[in-house]
Amino acid sequence: MTDRSAEDFKVEFACELETGADCRSIDQAESELDRFLDHLDDIDREQRYFERYGTEHYHASPMEPVELAAPLVFELGNIRSLLANWAFVQSAMSIEDPDMLILDYTRRMMGFLLFHPSPVTIEIIGLGGGSLAKYCHRYLPDTSIVAVEIDPDVIAVREQFFMPPESERFEIVWDDGAEFVRRDTRSCDVLLVDGFDKDGQPAQLCSSSFYRDCHSRLKPGGILVVNLCDDYWKHGSILARIREHFECTIDLPMKIGMNRIIFAFRDGRLPSDPAALLQTAGDLDHIHPISFLLLANEISNSIKSRDERLGDSFDSDFQEAQSLSIASLWSAG
Repeated sequence: MTDRSAEDFKVEFACELETGADCRSIDQAESELDRFLDHLDDIDREQRYFERYGTEHYHASPMEPVELAAPLVFELGNIRSLLANWAFVQSAMSIEDPDMLILDYTRRMMGFLLFHPSPVTIEIIGLGGGSLAKYCHRYLPDTSIVAVEIDPDVIAVREQFFMPPESERFEIVWDDGAEFVRRDTRSCDVLLVDGFDKDGQPAQLCSSSFYRDCHSRLKPGGILVVNLCDDYWKHGSILARIREHFECTIDLPMKIGMNRIIFAFRDGRLPSDPAALLQTAGDLDHIHPISFLLLANEISNSIKSRDERLGDSFDSDFQEAQSLSIASLWSAG
């Protein structure tokens, strides 16, 4: 889920296209996303004005109900979206390329591959339009994926978002994510938490007991990845709860918008040294339509901020490894 506006998406997505993360033209991507999200902004603005002023001062009734009774599939041009309400995009998909990660926060969440490039099992709390599930299913063919979704209305639209059929390596579970993590006896290498409802982040998915259960569920070397996208002022308290059970975390705020991605490591330490991180990023860039080298740099900057507080030396080692990597690229040319 994201709170991003039309202009936010246009700027961020255009920047990623310029780096070669997607083969479609900048003009086409800007046109599709701008038109789609501008239309949503118009509807949301109309709703808020009507709620504030009513029929006495606002004579035209809204084009849609003020509140959505269930998640709505909304389509314009090449973009199909799942809306929790008119202010938040729960999921967005390119109809031409359904497995593309359009929303920037989903690309950041895939950063776990820098530390665990070959997970055997991935569990996803919050199916939505299936962006993460579809991407992992396509680009991680040796990985089993379990997606947990509490809302049957969301599961019911899975075919409209071109999700793969269930199989030995892809399963959709109808359950409360917190209850599933607590009760289910399986374990996983990576646990992605991206669960929201129309009111934002459910309390049961950001409690201390939930993060304790997440830690217990992960295999050795496992990683918890959490998307925070609610009231920005809640992020500090939620991160504190995560750190009650995970000694080592990386905090990756989005450049634009309120999303914040948290990587939490079960073993209490970063599983990669700086040189290995860059090597992994380069390897991943050959098989993924995401710039993992750019993502590695973002993560390094986040680690630098953390190390300045804790007095660690990961970032200085990373900069040295990065310089060596760049030098080797020049010599190879």
